Amino acid sequence: MRLARDIQAYFWTLRYGFRDYFHVSDRLRSGIAFLCASAVMVVLLIGFFYVWNRMKIVQVGYEISTLENRNKELKNRKRELLLEIASLESPGELEKKAAKQGLRFPAIGRVIHVP
Repeated sequence: MRLARDIQAYFWTLRYGFRDYFHVSDRLRSGIAFLCASAVMVVLLIGFFYVWNRMKIVQVGYEISTLENRNKELKNRKRELLLEIASLESPGELEKKAAKQGLRFPAIGRVIHVP
């Protein structure tokens, strides 16, 4: 009978804790609750800041990638335009354009060299 009472008391102590053995004042309990709530808020704020920071890093990475691609496109366009300028300024091309407009080389005696 006594063993049964001891087992029942043991389980009751496990179920309800040690509040009969340790008295915690309401002021201390509210202080502990406030500290726990504050700690949870700090952890949440740090977590939100970390996630926001990572999102910004990813966003900046995408912007850098987009700008690098745009830079490559512009460099290719510049190279194409420089090739076009070089081909348009070539003497053979200038002669063809002049012939289309009816221009021709002057006779040898008609050329005047200016010093």
